[in-house]
Amino acid sequence: MPYDIDRRRVLGVGAGLAAGLLAGGLAACGSGSGSSPSAASSGSGSAAGPKRGGTLRFGTAAGNAGDSPDPAVAVRTLQLAIAANCYDTLTFADEDYKLSPSLATEWTPSNGAKTWSFKLRSGVSFHDGSKLTSKDVAYSFKRVLDPKLAASALANISPYLAASGIDATDPTTITFNLLKPNAFFPVIVSAVTLSIVKDGATDFTTGNGTGPFSISSFDPAARLNLTRNHNYWKNGLPYLDAVQYVVIADDATRLQALTTGSEDVADNITGASTKLLTGNVRPYMLKAGGWVALTMFGDTAPFNNPKVIQAMQYAANRSTIMSVVAPGINLLAPDMPIPPSDPFYPAGMTPKAYDPDKAKSLLKAAGMSDLNIDVWAYEGDKLDTVVSYKSTAAAAGINVNVENVPHDTFFSNDFLKKPAIGISVARLHIAQALPELYSKGGALNLTHFENPQVDQLVEAAVSSTDAATQKRNFADALTIISNSAANVIPGWEGQVYGLGSRVNGMLATNGGQVYQTATWLS
Repeated sequence: MPYDIDRRRVLGVGAGLAAGLLAGGLAACGSGSGSSPSAASSGSGSAAGPKRGGTLRFGTAAGNAGDSPDPAVAVRTLQLAIAANCYDTLTFADEDYKLSPSLATEWTPSNGAKTWSFKLRSGVSFHDGSKLTSKDVAYSFKRVLDPKLAASALANISPYLAASGIDATDPTTITFNLLKPNAFFPVIVSAVTLSIVKDGATDFTTGNGTGPFSISSFDPAARLNLTRNHNYWKNGLPYLDAVQYVVIADDATRLQALTTGSEDVADNITGASTKLLTGNVRPYMLKAGGWVALTMFGDTAPFNNPKVIQAMQYAANRSTIMSVVAPGINLLAPDMPIPPSDPFYPAGMTPKAYDPDKAKSLLKAAGMSDLNIDVWAYEGDKLDTVVSYKSTAAAAGINVNVENVPHDTFFSNDFLKKPAIGISVARLHIAQALPELYSKGGALNLTHFENPQVDQLVEAAVSSTDAATQKRNFADALTIISNSAANVIPGWEGQVYGLGSRVNGMLATNGGQVYQTATWLS
C-alpha cells in the first residue's frame, strides 16, 4: 500500500489502542523487560536461534531532500525509520493495537482519565551516555506542543494537553494533567512522532535517542545508514550491526532489487505485485493495513445530495474493486474506516450490496438521469480503486472521468483541493480516526463532514473509562458516518513488504513504522 502524505498526515496520531484494553489501558501495565517491539514477527526462524551481525539492506519508495532527522517532524519513510529505530516512546502499540511497556513500565489514570502518570524504566541511557529522566520526557512533549516546530503530532495531542499540564513529578515519574478526559491517552503517546529526545536537544543529526540504532549518515533524498547501539537497554539487542536504507522510487525497479538479492527488504508492494513475492522472496503483511476510497466534498454539488452519495455507494461492486486493489485479501468495508476485526466495529454491520438498479433509482430521486463526475488520483492503489470503481459504476449510469495525475503534484495540486479524489489511508485506532476524518477541524476531513451528533458521540466515547459506553457511542457514530459521509470505502488492503529469504524478526506496525530492533539475518 502506498503510504504517502495521506498516510503521513495521520502518523502524528500514532499507533492504535490495545484491542484487549477497551478502556485505554486503564489497568496499569506491569513492569518487565519491555519485549516490544522485539517479537520475531517475520521469517520462519532457525533452529539455532537469532544470529548476530550483518547489515540489512532496505529499499524504500520515498525520500525527500528537505526532510529533517528530528523525530517530532517525521512524515516520510526515512524519517520514520529514524524515529522508530533511534528513539523510543513511552508505550508501544503493535499492529493489533495491543499496548506494551517501552520507556514507561506502567501508567495509571486518575481524575476520570483527566490525569495520567507514567513510571519510567530505570537504567536507560541515551547514546551519549546521559541517563533518561522525566525532564527528558517533559522537554520532548513541550517542544511538540510548540506551534513553531510544526510537529507531526501537534494536531492530535494539543486538544488534550497543554505545556503547563506536564509535570516531571520526580526523576522517574511524568504526569500529564489533561485539558479534558481521554481514556485513550496511552495510545497517543505510542506515536513515534512523540519519541523521547534528550532534554534541551536541538541537533538530531546523530539520532541521539535511547533506541537500538544511531545515525551514521543521512541523505534524506537518497539514503540512510544506521549503526548498532551497543548499550541498548534491551539486553542482547539489536542483532544487526547496521541497517542501510536506499531510495528506489520506481516500483518495478525496487521489486527487482529485492528478487535479485541486492536488497533484503522492499516496501510499498501493492496490487498484482504482491503475487510476485514467491520463491526466494516472501510477503510480510499487515492485512488491514489501510483503506482505499473515493472521497468527495460533501458540501459541494452534486455530492451535497445524500441520495447521490448513496447511489455511488450502491454502484460499487466491492469484491470486484478489491480483487484488483488487494488481490487475495477480500476485506470489504461498509463505507467507514474501521475494519471488521476491530473491537469497536458495530455488531452486524455489513457493506452495501452491489445494486446498480437501486443506484439508478436513487439518482432519479435526486433529479438525475445519470451522474458525470471527475475523480483525481495517481498511479498505484488510488488509481486502481478509481478505475475499478468506474467499471462497476457504469451500469448505474454513473460515468467517472479519471484524472490520472502525477504523484509528484497530487498532494500540492489535488489533495484536499479537488472535490473528488481516490485515496488510501493507513489504519488508525477509532479514537484517533474519527476526530481526524469526520470532525469539522479534523486535519484529514476529506469529505468536509460536519455532524454535531457524531462529535458528541466521539467525545463521550473518548472521555469514558467504561468499555461498554465506549463501544456503544463509537458504534452509533460509525453508523451515522456509514450512512451519510460523502465517501465510498470499498475495502481494506494490506501494508505489504517484500522480504528476502534471510530476513527474520522484522516488525511493522500500522502507518508504515518498521522496527529493526530484533531483525536478524540467517
